[in-house]
Amino acid sequence: MGFLKGNVTFRRYRVVEDPPVDFRNFFDERIKLHAFSETTAETREKIIGWTSVGNVLDTDFQYASYLYGEYVLFNLRVDRKIIPPALLRVKTLEAEERYLKEQGLKKIFRQQRAEIRDRVRKELLKKITPVPSFHEVCWSYAEGWLLFGTLSEKAAEDFEELFKQTFNLQLVPHVPWDPALLEPEIIESLSSAGNQSSLRSIDNGN
Repeated sequence: MGFLKGNVTFRRYRVVEDPPVDFRNFFDERIKLHAFSETTAETREKIIGWTSVGNVLDTDFQYASYLYGEYVLFNLRVDRKIIPPALLRVKTLEAEERYLKEQGLKKIFRQQRAEIRDRVRKELLKKITPVPSFHEVCWSYAEGWLLFGTLSEKAAEDFEELFKQTFNLQLVPHVPWDPALLEPEIIESLSSAGNQSSLRSIDNGN
């Protein structure tokens, strides 16, 4: 639980739209709707969803376990099944040989080969144990910013997609010069400096 204790590496986002006034009921409904579930995951290479930050097996969020004052803390869980390419190739070749013998054929056409490969891939996915990963999320819903506990590009893509799907709110990666986060006086000063620079360029014939 890096956000609660210890060190943590994170990405920072700004939540563009304002959340609903009744944020807590809205959040509770939406996070439970998109909580992590393994029920239909046998042949999927990636399973993704939200879990509790205190207990990664908790997907019911009992007693609003995500609430910490004006913050909500929760986990993104991503389970991936990875089939070694060599294993898929060997199992596909074996399946093709069986198919030729059973059908009394000497050649497999492209469509048949693709169907066999897809069937083999699904059979392997049923047998492979997924590797889980967990990434913490800290959301200040009152101030409109959010921290995501990893620098991984792949994990960030999964997170941004699921966040949008879950809450229908847009995330924008934080940058220090974001005008939405700067004081009006600083924006005016930067704008003035930019105009003066443009004038100097014109005077110099650039």
